[in-house]
Amino acid sequence: MKHFFHRSEESRQTFLLLHGTGGRETDLLPIAGQVDPSLSVLGLRGEIIENGQFRYFARTKDGKMDEASLLEKTPEILDFLEKAAAEYEVESFHLIGYSNGANMATSLLLHRPDLFRSAMLFHPSHPLRAFEDSHLEGMRILMTAGAVDQVTLPGEAFQLKAHLTRLGADVSMHITDHGHELMKSEFKEATKWWKNRNDRERE
Repeated sequence: MKHFFHRSEESRQTFLLLHGTGGRETDLLPIAGQVDPSLSVLGLRGEIIENGQFRYFARTKDGKMDEASLLEKTPEILDFLEKAAAEYEVESFHLIGYSNGANMATSLLLHRPDLFRSAMLFHPSHPLRAFEDSHLEGMRILMTAGAVDQVTLPGEAFQLKAHLTRLGADVSMHITDHGHELMKSEFKEATKWWKNRNDRERE
């Protein structure tokens, strides 16, 4: 699996970066660097190619989420992460996902919450709505959405928030006045949320 890894000299905790449609494994480095430059970073490139654009799972012919593809690719990525954790001596993963990457991050989290300590989901949809076999107690999650997002309607994020909260997660939500694009306010909110998360862990 195409990826890059940056080893921090300060921490074996690792940000796992999952890009949006058409992105690359380095796209979310600015967020990781602003939120906490002390962590290691692992970025993965999606292996599905649609119209020359990389994704983590396919869409149906009418452009909707292909959950069969999502469920097919999820264990492949989880298997890679287990091997990468051993090879790179990762202590724990913290998810950062945008759009298609946020949806894959959600699936990874639902299937193997033991591999992750937190998640930042930027503009997710609501995948795997019927998936209830997961225990997310103590999992802190930040979600963002755009009020006028026409790619992922903000209602999807609110439904996902309710779903993850029902499974025990501590979910914070940030809404921008914009669309599907990532805004600087989301970077700032993620940095504030991360600091608050760390402060709470030290209590």
